[in-house]
Amino acid sequence: MTSTGRFTPALKKLVHYSHDHCSQCGATLPKGIPAFAGYNAARLEVYVGECCKDTIAELASHIYWWWSDYRRPTPETILWRYMDFSKFIAILNNKALYFPRADQLGDPFEGARGAADREKEWKAYCLQYFREAIQTAPGPSKPSENLAGEAERLYQDFVEFGKREIQNTFVSCWHASDVESEALWRLYCPPETAGIAIRTQFSALDLALDDRFSVKFGYVQYIDFAKNFSGTYDRIFWKRSSLRHEAEVRGVITKGWAKNSNELGLLIPINLPLAVSAVVTSPFASHWFGSLVKSTIQKFDINLPVVPSNLLAEPFF
Repeated sequence: MTSTGRFTPALKKLVHYSHDHCSQCGATLPKGIPAFAGYNAARLEVYVGECCKDTIAELASHIYWWWSDYRRPTPETILWRYMDFSKFIAILNNKALYFPRADQLGDPFEGARGAADREKEWKAYCLQYFREAIQTAPGPSKPSENLAGEAERLYQDFVEFGKREIQNTFVSCWHASDVESEALWRLYCPPETAGIAIRTQFSALDLALDDRFSVKFGYVQYIDFAKNFSGTYDRIFWKRSSLRHEAEVRGVITKGWAKNSNELGLLIPINLPLAVSAVVTSPFASHWFGSLVKSTIQKFDINLPVVPSNLLAEPFF
């Protein structure tokens, strides 16, 4: 079957989130064997292995999938975003989510490969890898006297590429949990700050974002940088273990790497009524705050459910 190369935004998403399993029967795709992305007879997107290959009516492309570098959220994953009231008004006004550039998030370890005191160890590993790659590359054998210089050049290119990558990556951060987090209320909307939390389901959030932008969502992995290095190809999904309480799922947009982006952030249009299952008001806010949130939303001609925090529930003894 000839590949047409036609990828709708929905097919791109299906390939990304199905990744290593068949979208039709759920079977795990065997490593080393390409999968098939395309459309069935009803023109619906499918991503399948040999198990369900006969469902393909139009083949967009064979997919040579790689290992699962970071864990993707499932459609039913509940996500939260805690924020002060002014940031919520900005979302209503723009009808868009703001994705700040990764180096503007406030964490000096965003996109880091490791701690600075282990850089020599990392460089030694990389230089050894590059020397072996040069020596084993197809074609005429490479002169050994220039091996060290070529490996060093590749390493410096690798470092520069990494810096440009972070300056061309934009991130939206969410908290994955079935319930509210009092700790995150206190962190992002402390008692003296009027704030809200947006509650959503991942499938709704993903569908509500403008599909002209390729947003990839994944769980953050938390590690001790004193003992480990981050992943080579998914560094933006690795953070310090001291931030584990965030239980973060992040959406990531990566632009071209030819030069550093001058943009400090991106506004990504979003269908708010589709995305937001509830706007939850802070448990620390005054009793009148819920009414203010409702009236503010109405002024933007948007219909969103506003509910009080579950933390306001009273116990009995």
